[in-house]
Amino acid sequence: MMNVEGSWMVHIRFVRGDATHSMQVEQDGEVLQGRYRSQYGERTMEGCVEGDRIRLRVPMHYQAVGTTYGFEGTLKGETLQGRVDLGEYWQGEWEAKRVE
Repeated sequence: MMNVEGSWMVHIRFVRGDATHSMQVEQDGEVLQGRYRSQYGERTMEGCVEGDRIRLRVPMHYQAVGTTYGFEGTLKGETLQGRVDLGEYWQGEWEAKRVE
């Protein structure tokens, strides 16, 4: 089972533009939880490890608008990467590198 516990810098490429966020992941077996930080503040996240895949969900709210970021990806070395579903706001690609 892959170990994704720790601090990560997250780079997201949206349809228009990109952003750099951070996350702190705690892992208990296949269950993931932690904190996700973006320009919209800090949010609670949850997820799981399924074989060689990771899934994370982060509810995002800004003023009256809200969506959930649904991350799916794999770990290659010290890099997580995959696709992020932004609900009605399209999809993007993401990559995260572990912070030492």
